[in-house]
Amino acid sequence: MAVTAMTTGVASGAGTAVVDEVRELVRGRLEGSDEGRGALRRLDAEPRPEGAADDVRARLTALLEEDPELARRLQAALEPDVPPPPAAPPTVHQQITIGGSANHSTIVIGPVELPRTRGVLIALTGIGVVLAVLLVLGFRTVLQSLTDDDGGGPQGSDGKRVTALKNASDVNAILPDSGTLPGGWVITDPPDVKKGAIDDDCGSSCTGVLFSGTVRHEMEPSDGAYFAVETYDTAEHAAARFKAAREDQNRNTGAYEPMSIEPVGDESMAYRKKIVNASEAEAGARVGTVVTWVVHRAGSSSLDPGDLNVLTRMLAERAQQAQNGEKPFARAEF
Repeated sequence: MAVTAMTTGVASGAGTAVVDEVRELVRGRLEGSDEGRGALRRLDAEPRPEGAADDVRARLTALLEEDPELARRLQAALEPDVPPPPAAPPTVHQQITIGGSANHSTIVIGPVELPRTRGVLIALTGIGVVLAVLLVLGFRTVLQSLTDDDGGGPQGSDGKRVTALKNASDVNAILPDSGTLPGGWVITDPPDVKKGAIDDDCGSSCTGVLFSGTVRHEMEPSDGAYFAVETYDTAEHAAARFKAAREDQNRNTGAYEPMSIEPVGDESMAYRKKIVNASEAEAGARVGTVVTWVVHRAGSSSLDPGDLNVLTRMLAERAQQAQNGEKPFARAEF
């Protein structure tokens, strides 16, 4: 992995520059907040207070999860000459040992062994021994979750990923199939997936759109549900699209009025159509890089907001499962 490449670089002599770059990135970012500066002061203090290393570890991990750009810059700094990963990752022993070899001439950080030279010692001292340990051990899982060529994105502590879905098959998998809704519901308009946005006239609000898809389910005598999905190259572009859709709905006060449902995904909204029996409503949600929309019709009866929430949550969960690399499996249960 890239972290191993960095420490191997240090051993060769040129790696001290890499360590310097990483140190500047990490310390500079931590020093951007009062909490970070306080954590660094405690880490640098002599004697070092108990828990100082844990505090830095926690703050660095949080920063990398919150700031993908910082993580990418670290990844770029650590990237050169990365060896292919082993078939089975070696066990990492979370310890640092100086003079750990038979001739007391090496420094061992986890799985990496470095020569005990003056340059290496200066580099490790400059970054702080604990930060070197964090780079090898603590940042590994965070850096592994960075965006790769297939669009994989960072993973949060809850296991949810933010990933660009770059294939039409991803959208098709998110759209509810015949087994996703309870018995009695049937597909009346089959899945329709295309490149680009659902609305070809959405303009700049659809910047970054990759694919879109729709499907309609109905149940006798007159209940119906229309599902729409758009995927974007980044969460920021998906958020811009969602914001534009919300503003559009809010302007259309003559036809729709806001309604309350339980929050879904990263952000959500719902509107009831202004018709006599209040039997039609819509709800949208954004989940990472995906925007979803549900239009629910309850026939001649008054629409239950809970049913709209169930359908909206089901579609949003399928969008999240697709970004997690799973085959979407969420179902609606009324």
